[in-house]
Amino acid sequence: MAENQKPADLARSMMTKNLEQVHEAIANYFRLVEKSISASPLGAADQTKTFRNYVERSVAASFGLSDQLLRAKDFQDVVRIQTEFFQTQLKALTEKSKDFSDTTTNAVSERNSRSD
Repeated sequence: MAENQKPADLARSMMTKNLEQVHEAIANYFRLVEKSISASPLGAADQTKTFRNYVERSVAASFGLSDQLLRAKDFQDVVRIQTEFFQTQLKALTEKSKDFSDTTTNAVSERNSRSD
């Protein structure tokens, strides 16, 4: 059956298989990280959880992009998918930057009020 497939279909099939393997490897990695964070005295820290959630969402978004690109019908579809991805990532980065700024400002304010 593989002899009848187009080269693009063969490449897509291989990439899909590779992505599945990478998904599993990343899932295993996050399980290991989760165990390590849970065992750490810093494991309960909000910043640690926030960072872990950010990394997980970022990895999931990248895999989502890969999955969508594998299913793209044509070049216009690829451009649309990438444009939407970058817009979403830029929006998320802007929100995270604001959150980080707010968290930093609050931490400095709390530290200053305790030292007074």
